[in-house]
Amino acid sequence: MPLSYRHRRQLLRLLLGVTALLGVIFAVVNLFAGKHGLMTIELALTLVVLLLLPIVKATHHLRRWCLCYIIALYVVTLYALALPITSITVFSWVMVMPVTTYLLLGRKLGGLFSAAYLAIAAGLFLWRFGATVAASSPGAIANVLAVVAWGYMFSHFYEASRERAEERLSQQALTDSLTGLANRTQLEQAFQRITSERALPLSVLMLDLDYFKRINDDHGRAAGDMVLQHVADVLRAQVRRDDIACRLGGEEFCVLLPRTGHDDACRLAERLREAIEAQRCQHNGIELALTTSIGIASSEVPEETLATLMHRADEKLYQAKAAGRNRIAGQ
Repeated sequence: MPLSYRHRRQLLRLLLGVTALLGVIFAVVNLFAGKHGLMTIELALTLVVLLLLPIVKATHHLRRWCLCYIIALYVVTLYALALPITSITVFSWVMVMPVTTYLLLGRKLGGLFSAAYLAIAAGLFLWRFGATVAASSPGAIANVLAVVAWGYMFSHFYEASRERAEERLSQQALTDSLTGLANRTQLEQAFQRITSERALPLSVLMLDLDYFKRINDDHGRAAGDMVLQHVADVLRAQVRRDDIACRLGGEEFCVLLPRTGHDDACRLAERLREAIEAQRCQHNGIELALTTSIGIASSEVPEETLATLMHRADEKLYQAKAAGRNRIAGQ
């Protein structure tokens, strides 16, 4: 589950609880003030948010309920802004709406909703108080406009920076830091997506660099890291756009091939083997020769798990190593 999803769920639940509490308080205040219309709509909002609370706790469609909450909040506050019996202080709610909307809906949708809300609220303010306040206190209007604009811009740029930071964190969590390839977590997510889309047949290649331990032992870990980066470059250059190249750890790599049968997987595996063998890595003036063994497993059954498919490919990989290395082995 993305970080923003958990964050927004917690935030929405908090806002629903606070809104219900404030709804009851303002309903009681307006009851004693004789503002029964406003009291009724505040009680309706309280009922809506109380109904949303258990739904939001378990829903997988969080944005839908964020929209429901924002729309309900907009309706109630705009109704209060338009009532002739409310004072000018009710417009203070306009200042918090962009922040709330951006936090719940994100930068794009939040920006659109906030802009529409602020435009309507500005029209209501001018309709009710524009001429009077402009004549008696133009500075007050300027201050209000400045604060609202400040809140809108702050919300926009904060949400944009938060989204970029979250994207970087998500990318780091799904990427092998040394090679830049996908890690096991991203591989599993890709497999789930591929099987849900029925992108069959599906093939898996398991690659293991031959005699990699010798490189580390004879030339040091820096040489080994450089070799792994070279192999990662080969994988990126050879696989197709929809394929997922992954480093499992150490000198082990995996390539997930959607919509690829056994014969096509074997041809790609052979190209990878040849491309890796053709690599000549230079380290401290020494040329390092590379070879790899590759195991191949394919499936046309959507029920097969990633673990079983990788296990079958791994068995073929050991067969390739037992047969002399620097070769491929399929089903």
